[in-house]
Amino acid sequence: LANVKRAISGTYHAVRQAKYARRYLAEAAYRFNRRFDLEQMLPRLATALMRCKACPERVLRMASNFHG
Repeated sequence: LANVKRAISGTYHAVRQAKYARRYLAEAAYRFNRRFDLEQMLPRLATALMRCKACPERVLRMASNFHG
């Protein structure tokens, strides 16, 4: 339980809405289950990067300006 608390508080500094609790726990479980498979980490990352759509630089800059 402490690992889950640390994973969530390390990623999200404030968890305020209980309706998203299941998503936070699912993400923590996903990360926990994949942390020891170091051999597959880079191929999985490369696959994920190839599958995602490109994001224009202007959108990235807008997001960085929004978050400070």
